[in-house]
Amino acid sequence: MKKSKLKKVVASTVAAGLFSTQISVPTFAFAKEKEKGKEPDSFDLRIMETTDIHTNLLGYDYYKNASSAAIGFSRTATLIKKAKKEAKNSVLVDNGDLIQGTPLGTYKAKIDPLEKGEVHPVYKAMNQLGYDAATFGNHEFNYGLDYLNEAINDANFSYVNANVYKDDNDNNPENDVNQFKPYKIVNKKIVDNSGKTKVVKIGYIGFVPPQITDWDKANLDGKVIAKGIVESAKKFIPQMKEEGADIIIAMAHTGFNGNENNTEDVVYSLSKVKDIDAITFSHTHKVFPALDVKSLDALFKGSDGQPLPGVDNAKGTINGVAAVQAGYGGNNLGLIDLVVEKVKGKWEVASSESSNRSISNVTEDQGVIKAVKADHEATVNYVNTPIGKTTAPIHSYFSLVQDDPSVQVVTNAQKWYVEKYIASNKPELVDLPILSVGAPFKAGRNGVEEFTDIATGDLTIRSAGDLYLYDNTLKAIKVKGSVVKEWLEMSAGKFNTVDPNKTEKQALLNSSFPVYNFDIIDGVTYQVDVTKPNRYDKDGKKVSDSSRIINLQYNGKPVDVDQNFIVVTNNYRAGGGGFFPGVKGSEYVVDSADENRQILMDYISEVKEINPAADNNWSIAPIHSDVNVTFTSSPKAAEFLTPGGKISYTGEKDADGFGIFKINLTEDLNLQLLGINDLHGQLDTTSEFGGVKQGRADYLATYLKEREAQNPDTLLISAGDAVGASAPVSSKLQDEPTLEFLNMMGFDLGTIGNHEFDKGVATLMAQIKGGQSPTNPAVTFKGINFPYVAANVVDKVTKKPILDPYTIKHYNGVDVGFIGVVTNATPSKVSPAGIEGVEFIPQAEAVNKAVNELKAKGIKAIVVISHDPGSFSSATQKVTGEVADLANAIDDEVDVIFAGDNHARLNDMVDNKLVVQSYSYGTAFSDIDLVIDAKTKDIKSKKSEIVTVAQEGVTPDAEVKALIDKYLKQFPELTQPLGTTNAKITRDNAYTQEAPLGNLIADSMKASIAGTDFAFMNPGGIRADLPQGTITYADLAKIQPFGNVLVQLELTGAEIKTLLQQQWVVEGSPKTLQIAGLKYTADFTKPVTERVTYLTKADGTLIEDTSKYKVVVNDFMASGGDNYTVLKGKERVYGPVDLEAFVKYVQDTFTGGTITAAIEGRITNLK
Repeated sequence: MKKSKLKKVVASTVAAGLFSTQISVPTFAFAKEKEKGKEPDSFDLRIMETTDIHTNLLGYDYYKNASSAAIGFSRTATLIKKAKKEAKNSVLVDNGDLIQGTPLGTYKAKIDPLEKGEVHPVYKAMNQLGYDAATFGNHEFNYGLDYLNEAINDANFSYVNANVYKDDNDNNPENDVNQFKPYKIVNKKIVDNSGKTKVVKIGYIGFVPPQITDWDKANLDGKVIAKGIVESAKKFIPQMKEEGADIIIAMAHTGFNGNENNTEDVVYSLSKVKDIDAITFSHTHKVFPALDVKSLDALFKGSDGQPLPGVDNAKGTINGVAAVQAGYGGNNLGLIDLVVEKVKGKWEVASSESSNRSISNVTEDQGVIKAVKADHEATVNYVNTPIGKTTAPIHSYFSLVQDDPSVQVVTNAQKWYVEKYIASNKPELVDLPILSVGAPFKAGRNGVEEFTDIATGDLTIRSAGDLYLYDNTLKAIKVKGSVVKEWLEMSAGKFNTVDPNKTEKQALLNSSFPVYNFDIIDGVTYQVDVTKPNRYDKDGKKVSDSSRIINLQYNGKPVDVDQNFIVVTNNYRAGGGGFFPGVKGSEYVVDSADENRQILMDYISEVKEINPAADNNWSIAPIHSDVNVTFTSSPKAAEFLTPGGKISYTGEKDADGFGIFKINLTEDLNLQLLGINDLHGQLDTTSEFGGVKQGRADYLATYLKEREAQNPDTLLISAGDAVGASAPVSSKLQDEPTLEFLNMMGFDLGTIGNHEFDKGVATLMAQIKGGQSPTNPAVTFKGINFPYVAANVVDKVTKKPILDPYTIKHYNGVDVGFIGVVTNATPSKVSPAGIEGVEFIPQAEAVNKAVNELKAKGIKAIVVISHDPGSFSSATQKVTGEVADLANAIDDEVDVIFAGDNHARLNDMVDNKLVVQSYSYGTAFSDIDLVIDAKTKDIKSKKSEIVTVAQEGVTPDAEVKALIDKYLKQFPELTQPLGTTNAKITRDNAYTQEAPLGNLIADSMKASIAGTDFAFMNPGGIRADLPQGTITYADLAKIQPFGNVLVQLELTGAEIKTLLQQQWVVEGSPKTLQIAGLKYTADFTKPVTERVTYLTKADGTLIEDTSKYKVVVNDFMASGGDNYTVLKGKERVYGPVDLEAFVKYVQDTFTGGTITAAIEGRITNLK
């Protein structure tokens, strides 16, 4: 476009009152100014646009049964007549969406349909105004091609459309024929600026969104196809120029979108097509240009709030091309005023000015009123037909911020219809869950008056139209749970991202996201976390990996991504409207021609009385900080506020007259911590205490899932020794099955225990991060899906922690810190090879360092996950042990400490810190409930419970049971019978005295290597009792789970005495060795060095200090484990793995019969 040689002068002489709600509009005063010095070859041309009238022919709201000054073509007509008088040369066009949109449109299409030769009401009105051309909107196709043709054939003006083609089904785009005339070129007589009459060729071309073939598939499939708007423009505009068009006006029923990949709203791209002189656009019901940049809709702006590149709101141009969009319902008349001058023999646009004139304070045109009076009155009578009653008001004022009855009644009706349909027509699908989708169609999209508002009492057909605005037809599709999730993620784009760290006002609603795309899905429950960024933009493009939809459940359980659902919706959405991911192309379960609105009317008629109540299946997730969140709605919404509710009215209004409301999303955080410790891979182990069967991972899973379902803000925590000393179902694969269980359950946090080091640091890191096991190449770890933290385990060389010391969990404004530590006794509990390359620094020092770092980040809610032992004394009513020492030594900002290691029960306070431990083997878990203040960010209350995992009356979790069974089947030898027992053979008091099971194990060790004199077994390696009944390989494996190798050493009699003395290194905490081949007496009244008073072989022969003997121990002891340092450095003769020796001994000794063991007097303790 060539720049003007003329000086542009814009007058603003129009009375201010006439244009109170939109932009002041230039008249042709600027042309008159130029009369003093006119260009000889120039003329002025005014283009007037109406669009998206949607059968709003009069200033009347059929849904409210009342007059309305906000809509009505009858007022637009007054503006048209005035605007025509102001201009020497003008043309009038309509941009589509005429015949549908109000009950009047429905009435003439469905109730009293047009007869042949009958003039549609819209043309009765428009034929009076002298339109020059029109194009179609997408809603023109809602009633089918036959109806459309019957309607438009009485228009006194022609229609053009360039991108809808006849469907010839030959898949050859080269021979496609347009369904309608693609364009027209009109010889227009104009008066130039010298007063002469000339003829100018004006070309009109029209476009519609190509998505019509999806949205109205039932009406158009097999009849027409639609091509892209821009590609069609590029095809036909050159033809129009070749045919002599001087000025080309593109009437595009499409909106503006800054994303040029969008194919529905393409004005941004269309404006770049060469030789288009002016664009009238529509579809999105926006106004362009607006009064000022502040009033300009967000669709036209970037993230900085300024118009996108190429958008000039002041001039009303897009990429230099004059453009106008005139809102909705006749509320504006769009104007483009062109100055056209001849340059080198061709007419070119020299300058332009676009504007909108509002119908505010404009009187209705009596000619239009008279023309449509009869149709209007018939429609009013129709819509006031009663169909039922409502016991309370139904409105949509808050439908964008909370679950709302105005949507619920629609989704209930849709589900009712589909349930009946399936029962009658597709009984094979009766067990599939049915979800129903609705959106708040009337939620202020077209102005402050456009909300549903139905009073208590009669429900009429008008009410149904108020609740369901569009002439959609019902569809039901079958989709997976994954599609349901993404569907809701797309819908959640309606919300802006709220920064929980800001205290100033933040607008909740994204004004550029259409309300009709804010889908609610009833039948599932969910929350929307608005502190997270949106996953999709309004065009369905994925813009982040964020997940705003949280706690998505069906029937109280998380939605399975692979579960099938029947989702009830409409033809627009099922056909891909709104670009919802995964929806288009889904299998149709119900492909109905029945309208959603008619189904709603039928539902109301059947139930007769509606009790409008939402089931609150969705909500905005609370924010745990002091945020100030606002949204807009009609000021009338204030009448429906609940005293003391979350929503309040500020009393303020925005520039468009919407009321500004505040929604209180601030809540304290109720955080639930479910913790286990010392699971030791006992996936299939049932323990029995006091006659109560407890444990097994599948029962534990049931308990944890039930508790987790009670609070969406729940963390699952493992306080160490999740693996190591494990049941064979886990240990045979180096505990990969247990790690799989933790991942399956969705554990959130963990720390390491001493047994995590059993196979060495390299294996530990492979278990955590994934990869091939360095100690068993046949095992490949998948890695865990949650962080392990440990502040006090550092690399010996770098002195840096081998794992993160802490992690932070974020909760919509509240951050919670979790610090991990492992017992500093680990070096004495683990083989030196297991901790090679690392060292253990003082716990309190490590924890306090981490606390200080967390406090520096503003975190006040801090939890320590420790693998530290502790015991509660009923005598002193105090906790003692390493965990108590830790609690007393660390910063008081710590409120909770998880303990472990000694398999005890703790639920007590130490230095105002809650300390918990829940036994072991999954027989119990800790349930801690914390309340964290949203304003102070600190823990304000804490309580806990130790829950026993009793099996009776509980159904084991099917998923975890399947996991256990999978691995049991992988190792059939685990269920191989080896014999029976008449009673349990126990390890009772094995730390302090001889135990029957200890004797049995020591005997197996002595028999494992020929020539052995004695055997010694550390009590910590005996992990379970031998149960009563049939004994299997698995039972023995649970007793000796470590896979230690037995070794034969040579010791002197004096060294054997030293070995026994080392049982009592820690006075008061003995680790009595279970023995075979010898016996001794210990006098506890004597010092440790004198305590062994009698030491002989089993046959009574004295063990001489200077004599040498062959002894068998496991390699853990031989390496100095448990402080048996006398064994270190001895030359070794290697034997079998301890479990193999144990199994062989039981098989050889008892030959499948009764297994026995007893206390034989091998150890005598004198007190």
